[in-house]
Order: sequence, then C-alpha cells, then structure tokens
Amino acid sequence: MSLAFPNPSPGWTRSRNVVRAAVVLWALLLGVVCVRTVLKPLSANIYPTYAWAGERFAAGEPVYNVYTPYVDNYRYSPAVAAGFVPFGMVPWGPGGAVFRLLGAALFLGAAAAWFRRSWPDVPLAAALLVMLPLSIGSVSNGQANPHIVGLMVAAGALALGGRWAAAGACIAVAALFKGYPLALGMLLVFAAPARFTAALVGTVAAGLVLPYLVQNTEYVNGLYREWWMNLAGDDRTGWEPWRGYQDFHLVLKVIGWTVPREQYLFVQAGTGAAYAAVLAWQRWRGVAKVDVAANAVTIGLCWMTVFGPAVESSTLILIAPVLSRELLDRVGQPRWARAAALAGAVLFLAAVVMFAFPHAVHRPVIGLGIQPLAAALVAASGVARVLRTRPAAVETPAEPLMRRAA
Repeated sequence: MSLAFPNPSPGWTRSRNVVRAAVVLWALLLGVVCVRTVLKPLSANIYPTYAWAGERFAAGEPVYNVYTPYVDNYRYSPAVAAGFVPFGMVPWGPGGAVFRLLGAALFLGAAAAWFRRSWPDVPLAAALLVMLPLSIGSVSNGQANPHIVGLMVAAGALALGGRWAAAGACIAVAALFKGYPLALGMLLVFAAPARFTAALVGTVAAGLVLPYLVQNTEYVNGLYREWWMNLAGDDRTGWEPWRGYQDFHLVLKVIGWTVPREQYLFVQAGTGAAYAAVLAWQRWRGVAKVDVAANAVTIGLCWMTVFGPAVESSTLILIAPVLSRELLDRVGQPRWARAAALAGAVLFLAAVVMFAFPHAVHRPVIGLGIQPLAAALVAASGVARVLRTRPAAVETPAEPLMRRAA
C-alpha cells in the first residue's frame, strides 16, 4: 500500500446514482430506526441498558448482576456508567434516537476522514454504502459499536494527519468502553511518537478516575470489583453456535475442532503477536511511518473481528471499513484477494438477509459460522494488502543529476 498514488476503482462507484443510493439508504435506515425507537423504546433495544446504568450510578445503586425487565446485563466499566448519567435523565425513546444519531455521525464522519487520508481518490459514497449492511445490527439495536469503530478509525485519520495526541485520546475513550481497542493502540505504537502513548495512558487514567469525582469512593470501589468479576466470568464459548461468539473459534468448532477457551487464548495472543511482528518488520525495512500507521489500523480491525475477545454479530461492523476498500480498490490486488473479499461480502449479506427471517430459520444458518468465515476472508484480503507495502524509494545523490543530464 502506498499513500502517494491514486487508486482507481470500478467506474460505477463514482456515478451519481451511487451517491444518491448512499444518502437515501443511510437516511432511511436512521430514520426508520429512530422513529421506531421513539415509539417503541423497549423493542429490540440495547440502549436502555446504558441509560439504566447511568440512572443507577447517579443514585448510587448497584449496576452489575441486577435483573431488570427490558434491560440487558450491564457488562461495561463504571466509567461508562458515569458517562451515561446525562442519558439517564432523558426518556429512553428520545435518548436512544439521539444516541444512534451521534453514533452514526461519528462512524460515517470518521470513516470518511479515514478513507480520504489512507485511500487516495476514494469513491467515498460507494465506500460508505458498502459499510451499511454490516452496520444495520448495531444501529438497529442501539449498540455502542458505531461509536467505538468511529473512534478507532478517527484515531487512524488523526494519526495520518500527524495529530497523535488526539489519536491517543480517541483510542483511550474507545478502550474505556470495550477494552479491545487497546490492541489497536499497541499496534499504532510502532509508528507513533511518545505523545501518542502519553495521551493514551493519560486519557485512560482520567476515565478510570472519573467515577470517583461524582460518587463516593466506597461505592465506586465496589463497582470496579464487580466489573472485574464480571469480566473474568464472561465466557460464551460453550453457548449455542448461533448465540455465542462469532469469531474464528466458532469456525474451528464447526469443522469439528473444539478448542478449550484456555488454549484458544494462545491463538488470540499468537495472531496478535504475529500482526505486531509484521509492523515491526516493516518499520525495520524502512516503510514510511504513515504507511505503518495505516497498516496498523487495517490489521488491528481485522484481528479484533476474527480473533478478538468478544465478537458478536453486531460487532462485525469492526471490519466494515476494511471490506469497503477490499471490494472497491483493485490497485495491486491479486485475483485471489479480490475473490476472497467478494466471497466474504456475499456471506455477510446472506447473514443480514437471514436475520430478517424467524429464529427457526436464521439460527441454524448463523450457527454454521458463515459470519466469522466471511470476516476471515475479508481479513485475508486486507492483510495481504498490508503485506504488499513496500519501503518508500530513496533517491541517491546522483539520481537527480542523471535525470537532468538525460
């Protein structure tokens, strides 16, 4: 990958019809979901869990392992509960609509900035349109995934623009919500100056301290203890295939290789270490820091989607930015990689369609592992693009003179 050369895409991706389709379909998705949320705030909605946690935190009441109708089990940090206190003061319907609109704005705006910086001559409308199917689940259910992905790709765009401190802060905020964005932070370190790490660590520390500023110490200490116990006990590897993690572990299970969770942790750590080694190797070879940073975002999103610690169907939005580029950018892309990306897109679309059918129909199909298989195919294409990155050409002092003489 090189950020210095234009990357042509198929001609249809730049037509006005594609632009209209992107605008209309995204507006339709957000409009329908927001209206439904306001009218039926308890229907297929995760957002009430966040707002409920904000209410409970403000009142100094327990937020973990508390059964409440229409509210999912709260799994996030006390810092997140403190951050949702303002949302807890708003009715769940309007609050859920605002939460979704904020997430969509962050996701689309950050993706647009990321594409423009990392993908020269990007067909932006087509790229944003390709991301829509993988976004439906999170937007519809009121998940925080669009916000988290938006923060991570915003960090990538900021890093490519040299704003490393702001990039570190974005990664930190995402990590306070779900810990795995720290993996992207560790990958970006291979290209980042010291101020990135300082901003990342400082923002995480500030976020962890935040609950103590608005509640008493004993209450917050108890929340942190319960949060840690919840994290340690959150194991869904034994759940039904359609209901458990949609990651590479499910692919192994489907083909008949059941790997215990303790052993699979080595697979996760090993693949993460391999991805880090790729970036270290590229820096050693003299690949430009801007290219290493872009590669870190790509393989970070791939690792989190395929081998990450808590991949659900809605979490697959993580790989949407990679899918867009692998489908639309043909520069230097071998046929096998293009075929893998296309096959992954077809499987993802099939899963989206299947979710429109009753449980008795879609659950057996999802249990076959078509979603993690699709993610693995797209990730293979994305990682192949990263591996094709070459060091920037360096002119010798004689080369300009030779060109002038010619």
